[in-house]
Amino acid sequence: MRLAIPFALLLAATTAPRQGCGNGSQPPYDPCAAKACGDTCTVCAPDARDCVETAVVKACDPFHRCVPQTPGLCDTAQGACAGKACGADCTIDPPCRRAVPPCMMPSVLGHCDPSGACIAGTPSPNLCPPLPPPSWGCVGKACGDSCGYCPPETDPASCPVPTFAPTACDAGLQCVTQGTFRCPPADPCAGQPCGAACDPCGGVCMHPYASACDASGACVPVPVACGP
Repeated sequence: MRLAIPFALLLAATTAPRQGCGNGSQPPYDPCAAKACGDTCTVCAPDARDCVETAVVKACDPFHRCVPQTPGLCDTAQGACAGKACGADCTIDPPCRRAVPPCMMPSVLGHCDPSGACIAGTPSPNLCPPLPPPSWGCVGKACGDSCGYCPPETDPASCPVPTFAPTACDAGLQCVTQGTFRCPPADPCAGQPCGAACDPCGGVCMHPYASACDASGACVPVPVACGP
């Protein structure tokens, strides 16, 4: 009997899993890692042999959990990021807050992801990709200037490439097909004396009357008063 107890302890010590060895050193499987709210997910890891995945379609919720996919799963999260940039702080209200009577669960602080949804937690450093530079041919140009489009991974020395329609810079300095955008009107009287002819539409509309700059620098229909 005395030998049985030490032998049992020795057996337990040799069969117990060790920290940092084998599967214990692998990070836990996160079904929503690097995914946005609404992306499909699976509870079981792709290489898991002892996990059985159910037939229910699942998606990542605003709290970064893999849950059954339901209509409006990310509506609250997307509303919290309306008008905000990627990485901005946001607040997620629990769905039961809209119940009658409402629940007393606290709201959760989060951040806006690239899809425009509010995700709980601290944003990762590489969450929001840098904004792409303007298309080749529009750097240093104004809206409406002609340009050439250069596809990604193409040597700019070989641009502009042939297009089926004339291209020009839009208001966001992207090289697009002419006639598919409108440029904001410039100040037609900037640097012009009173009485000088002007175009109130900046060349993007038609108007049935002649216009001129008044004493205040506004482009108004003629005649205009310029003197005392």
